[in-house]
Amino acid sequence: MLAAASIGISANAHAQEAPKREVFVFLVPGVSFEEMLGTPGVVSLSRGGGAGLMTLGGGLPVAGHGLPIEPRNVHVRWLDPATHGGLDGAVGEIRDTVEASSADRVLVVLASTVSSPEMRAAKDELHPIVVAEGAPADLFGAAGPEGSLTSDSTRRDGVVTDLDVIPTIAAFRGVRAPADSVGSPIEVIPGPPPFELHERYLAQRRLYVPLGTAAGIYVTLAGLLGVAALALGRRVPERPRRFVGWACLSIAMLAASLLAVGHLPNLTYAAIVPFVALVTVFGTVAFAPLEHRDVLLVPAGIGLTVLIFFVLEAALSWTAALTPLVGGSQLDGGRFYGLPNAFIGLLIGACLWVAHRLRTSAGVALLIAAALFAGLPYLGSNLGGGVSLFAAAGLWLAVRERGQLGMWKGLGVFVTFTLGGLALLLAAHAVSPFETHVTRFEEQAGGLGGVFERFGNRLQVGLVLIARNPFALIPVLGLPVTIVAVLWPPRSLRPGLLRSPAWRDAILVTLLAGVVAYVVNDSGPAAAGFAFGLGLGGLLGVSLLSEAGKMEAVDATDDPALARL
Repeated sequence: MLAAASIGISANAHAQEAPKREVFVFLVPGVSFEEMLGTPGVVSLSRGGGAGLMTLGGGLPVAGHGLPIEPRNVHVRWLDPATHGGLDGAVGEIRDTVEASSADRVLVVLASTVSSPEMRAAKDELHPIVVAEGAPADLFGAAGPEGSLTSDSTRRDGVVTDLDVIPTIAAFRGVRAPADSVGSPIEVIPGPPPFELHERYLAQRRLYVPLGTAAGIYVTLAGLLGVAALALGRRVPERPRRFVGWACLSIAMLAASLLAVGHLPNLTYAAIVPFVALVTVFGTVAFAPLEHRDVLLVPAGIGLTVLIFFVLEAALSWTAALTPLVGGSQLDGGRFYGLPNAFIGLLIGACLWVAHRLRTSAGVALLIAAALFAGLPYLGSNLGGGVSLFAAAGLWLAVRERGQLGMWKGLGVFVTFTLGGLALLLAAHAVSPFETHVTRFEEQAGGLGGVFERFGNRLQVGLVLIARNPFALIPVLGLPVTIVAVLWPPRSLRPGLLRSPAWRDAILVTLLAGVVAYVVNDSGPAAAGFAFGLGLGGLLGVSLLSEAGKMEAVDATDDPALARL
């Protein structure tokens, strides 16, 4: 791809190169970031430009054979350290090649696109890249500190993507990048190469599976115990029942802590486990005094706190999302900034935990505001998240006003909000002054029809994720089961649902919006996961903490009001 695109660049610039400029792209396989930046020759080169971490998106070759002859003044070379006397030998040949150039200025890109065995063992998917520009004789003798790299594609200091290489070459040569290029020119910025960021990334890769699994087991146990406690009724003593109820409501704070953990100075078990435990426990029981006024104030207070946390996180440029303990890191390259897919369900649930205490119009406004927050390019920049929340706004209006709207008008409201929100967000990204991954999604989709086709393809991605991680089946299967339980509740749930129709509707819409999130996001199980967690946790937790949790199972025939539920 690099060579083919470079041909287009060379053809466009052939007649207008002045002064003479030359481009060298050196690909060195099987080298990690630390190995690359631990080589004296590479350190010298990075002083003439900068070094960074690179994700792979198909912008550079990943094999050392089959490369066509490079066009004039753009040279791509594959240098395997195994056949060039090690990495030092390969770098020495690079230096000789660059210094032999007769060009006035050269652009040198040195990168690795093939993981070493050690990288694969560490699940390290970030590759090293060094970019430098200047006179051939000066690049390897530059003095001063090493620089770093960034681009508008990532908007992260120290991080670029290989899709940025073609636009970088085009910018260096002063020509327009090929129409099919989707990256942005790489920029050299002050500051050291991102050693610390890479260290945090590797720690996250080591810890997110065991700690995320532990969190999933906690949520599963809380749900199972909650179901059992409600089914047993008075046979469960008050203290155990209340303990399980608080555990169910703590799912929201647990989820928030798994994102906030990205702000810890060190990602170690000793730092993470106490932090997550303290935030989960004290962040939940801090709202215990509200229970004496109205138990439903507890989830409302928790939800409001989670929403404030999201706003603060956005103000901090979503830095915690670089190394969360649920879902992938933004450094994996799927989304470099904005709302992570794994926390879409948390945002949906938090909004509805608050909305049930508001007038319907105010609740709809809150959900629309959250949809814009999630989907606009300057905020969450998550198209699937924004669409899911627009759908939640439509569902909330349709469900709360079902007496006046009826089924068909309510369905129309839901469809209008969902499609209207999708169109609004696509338009916002299309006119955005900087390119986002949503902009690239639009360009590659080729129109509205292609957008819907892409959403269809995303369902297949979700199935692949489930095949890789069967644990993801829990929210996927749990959502429809819990929806059925809310619509046709068992006797143990009926009293609590009847006592607060708004809370019942909030739980129902949380679960239905979770289904939408599964459909419209490529990592559907992750996007729907916390919607299921907050839907089921809220349903069980409030029921167990309320008077309904103390009651024996009630037969609907004993109470006409329950029979109408």
